[in-house]
Amino acid sequence: MSTSGVFNFRRLKEGCDPANVFESYEQDAHTLEVHDARRLLPQDADILLPESAGSTVVSHVSSITDWSNEQLLASTYVDEVFTLLKELTGAEHVFLGGPHVSRLEGSQKQECQPIHHLHNDYTGNMKEAYVCALNGEDPDQSWTMEEKLATSFVSSSDVPDRMKAAGLTAERLAERRMVVLNTWRNTSDEPVRRCPLAVADKRTVKSGDGCGGVVGRVGLVRREGQEFYYYPGLTREELLVFIGYDSDAKEHAPCVHAAFEDLNSPADAPPRQSIELRCVLVMPA
Repeated sequence: MSTSGVFNFRRLKEGCDPANVFESYEQDAHTLEVHDARRLLPQDADILLPESAGSTVVSHVSSITDWSNEQLLASTYVDEVFTLLKELTGAEHVFLGGPHVSRLEGSQKQECQPIHHLHNDYTGNMKEAYVCALNGEDPDQSWTMEEKLATSFVSSSDVPDRMKAAGLTAERLAERRMVVLNTWRNTSDEPVRRCPLAVADKRTVKSGDGCGGVVGRVGLVRREGQEFYYYPGLTREELLVFIGYDSDAKEHAPCVHAAFEDLNSPADAPPRQSIELRCVLVMPA
């Protein structure tokens, strides 16, 4: 069944320059219906197809029992997710786009708290940014302020070096389809009943819905027609997978997402605990 939730969008401040995305937008809260993905979306859909909503949940039992063991998370858990993603998508290469992120609702560390504003972790120039990195080139000066953040995301990781080690040159990568997937897992003993993650149906998002016309980290501008889904009661034996970037997409309109305040959450629901991996996939030639 659907639920209701409070979502934090962004709106342009009166009289401000929309191109200055870091200063010209303010929070814009809306209460929306959040649809039940388990009931309304096909559970065996190929999320890489253009007609897909862009998200799915896969049954997966991890060997990890201690979710605070950073060493095991960075090795064993990453390997488990890579194996699953290759089976799910047929990708030839999978690279970790950055360190795993563990979140705990109510954490004293701001960076560990769930993110409540709608956003996407990547802009529409990710493959171009990796091609530039492989070539040792500077970013394109025509990119927007937020698109240039893609270069810092790329340069702060070892993905370009790992691509080179796998035999991927800039020319070879330019010819391949590249997809960036987010994976999200509940790490609590209890199913998620509080602060769930909502994921947009990418078919209802337009590239111009982002701040300054760029769908990225700064946020999403509210437009009628955008639809959001969640998977009620996610357990630790499930992995939520959704599209953050696809080089084959006609426009950059991915699965914008955020934690939301579920207005129907029981008062005694335990805090949400989760882990996220952001994975760069290179598809076969």
